Amino acid sequence: MGDRELWLARALSSWEALDRAGLRRRSGRVTVKEPGAVRAVPLWPFSQVLHTATVLSNAHVVQRSAAHELLQTLESYRSADAYAERPTNNRRYYDDNAWIALAAIDHGTQQSLATARRILGFLRQGSDELGDGVIGVRWVEKGLNHHACSTGSTGLVAARLANKGVIDHEDGMLFARGCAVFLSQLEDADGCVRDHRRPDGGIDGAIYTYNQGLSIGLLCEIGYVDEATDLAMRTIALFNDERLWKHAPVFNSIFIRELMTLHLAQPNPMLLTYCTSYLDRVWNEARIPSTGILRGGGIGTYDKDVVLDHAGLVHAMLAVALAFDEVSAS
Repeated sequence: MGDRELWLARALSSWEALDRAGLRRRSGRVTVKEPGAVRAVPLWPFSQVLHTATVLSNAHVVQRSAAHELLQTLESYRSADAYAERPTNNRRYYDDNAWIALAAIDHGTQQSLATARRILGFLRQGSDELGDGVIGVRWVEKGLNHHACSTGSTGLVAARLANKGVIDHEDGMLFARGCAVFLSQLEDADGCVRDHRRPDGGIDGAIYTYNQGLSIGLLCEIGYVDEATDLAMRTIALFNDERLWKHAPVFNSIFIRELMTLHLAQPNPMLLTYCTSYLDRVWNEARIPSTGILRGGGIGTYDKDVVLDHAGLVHAMLAVALAFDEVSAS
């Protein structure tokens, strides 16, 4: 079995484990729930399950209906022009909605691209001009802090829609570049993107892999591949084997999939080795044989729940598989 086939098989097996554990079907509808839970998951974990389904279906690993049924479920979270934290409330987070938009872009239908464009309108409502064309995006409605996760994901939505011709290219790229500059202003002494800036100018210094990944993906999308490579190398140096292992897998998965975006733009065997080394350990140490859930071996967690981290790891496996596919094809 070649590398591509290996990772496709692992992604499928892990998706099937997620389907068994967290997808509940009744009367033709599917709901995403934590194992044993009564109510649906919040939008953040739902977004990662949805995104994983879209990319798996596009790669013909699962049926197209897997993404379609989750897109139907998405409407239960609908709140005006965007999506709420839960079907039962109206609290709306900008980063949550950007994750949904990125999934819709990857789904790639006329309808899903229109959904992503609609969401971008909401995301821009949460953006602020911070001087000299710099754009920061708030984390939540009525919030004051500008976060790397919301700014990076929103910039990535704008850039990808612009490059696909869904929105005006010049306007979309100008907005995306403003987001990229804000992320660069969050870099610490090691050159890694910190978490957020408060209204008083103070910066939360926490370093998470997904913020590095979003910046890498955004830099690639706006054509700054060398800068993306530099950030990737700095982050890899900081997140060695054990630090990466203890970090939240969903954050690592977003980092990995954007590393693979960079690898496809400018092939670098070190990036592929770094990602496959982590995911091999996930498969061999974190996978619980009785369920297939990727939760064992002392792997880090985002929280006590399993759906979010597991869905992200499935997506990362597919990203690696498709990188091998493109490399072999070239």
